[in-house]
Amino acid sequence: MKKIAVFNPNAGKGINRHQLSALLPALQIAGIEVWMTRSKHDAEQRIREWCVAHPCEEVCFIISGGDGTMHEAVNGAAGHKHAVFASIPAGSGNDFARYFGGFDLNASLPESLEQVQYEWHDVIRYEMNETRTAVSNMGAGFDAEVAYAANHSRIKKFLNKLSIGKAVYVVFLVRLLISFRPYTLELKVNGEKQIYSRVWFMTISNQPYFGGGMKIAPSADTKDGELDITVVHGLSRLKFLLVFGSVFRGTHTKFKEVSVIRSGAVICHSDQDVRVHADGEDNGLLKAGQSLKAAAAPFEIRTVNKLTLDES
Repeated sequence: MKKIAVFNPNAGKGINRHQLSALLPALQIAGIEVWMTRSKHDAEQRIREWCVAHPCEEVCFIISGGDGTMHEAVNGAAGHKHAVFASIPAGSGNDFARYFGGFDLNASLPESLEQVQYEWHDVIRYEMNETRTAVSNMGAGFDAEVAYAANHSRIKKFLNKLSIGKAVYVVFLVRLLISFRPYTLELKVNGEKQIYSRVWFMTISNQPYFGGGMKIAPSADTKDGELDITVVHGLSRLKFLLVFGSVFRGTHTKFKEVSVIRSGAVICHSDQDVRVHADGEDNGLLKAGQSLKAAAAPFEIRTVNKLTLDES
C-alpha cells in the first residue's frame, strides 16, 4: 500500500523540524512519501488531487496535525474508497487520535505502520452551504463560537508552546459566557419535530469526544449507523458553568437541561444566526431559517487501529 505522510507545521506546538529531519531517511527507506502543508486547506486540495490521479490505488494518509488537519484530509479523500487514515496527533485537542488512536513520531513509525490492521467506521455527512464530512462531531452555538474565537486568537500559539493549548478554550469560554445569546432550535428527527428554547449549543457526534477530551456523547459509537445529538438548553449562565464542569466525566447527561437523542439523521433550524463547526473547524453561520442537514454515513472511513490516548 502506498503511504503518504502529511505534516502540518502550524498545528499545535508545531513540528519538531530537527526530529523530522533526523527521521526523513528512515521514512524514505520505508517508501513513505512526505508532504509539508503550505497553508490552510492545502492538505485537502493536495489529497483530492492525488486521489483523482490515482482512483484505484490503495493509500494510507498518515496525518500529523490536529483535528482540523484530519478534517481536511478526510474531505480531500471523499469518495476514494481505497484511502486509509492514520494519525500522528500534534494539535491542541486531538479528539480523532483520542478515539481512533495515534502514533508517535519516532524511528519505529515505519515498523509500527506495517503491523497494524484497518477498520471501517461511520462518518457524519452534512449539508449547509455545501456537502461535507465530519469525522468526530459538529455543532452549532456556543461551542462553535468558542472554537472560532480560540482558533483565531494569538494566545493559542503561545499556550501551545507551553503545552497547555487546551487552556485557550477555557479562556474564551469564560469570555463568551457573558455575551452569548441563547437561541431557539428546531430539530426534525426520527419522524418528529422537537423545539428547544434558550439553547446554548447542539452537537452531533460520531464518537464520544470533542473540544479536547470532553465526553460530550459518552455512548457514541462509530459503528452503529447512528448520530448522538446533544442539546444543552434552558440553563442560567451560572448553571451552565456547573454543567460544563461535568462534561469531562460525561455525567452532564444527568441534568434535565441536557437532552440526548439518537438518530440516523437530523435536520436543524434556528431562529437566529448561529455559528457552526465541524471537527472544530469553522463552517460559518447557519442563517436564521436555513437548514443544516446531517446523517450518519455507515462504514465510510477506514482507519488504522492503534492504542488510543490515555484519557478514559
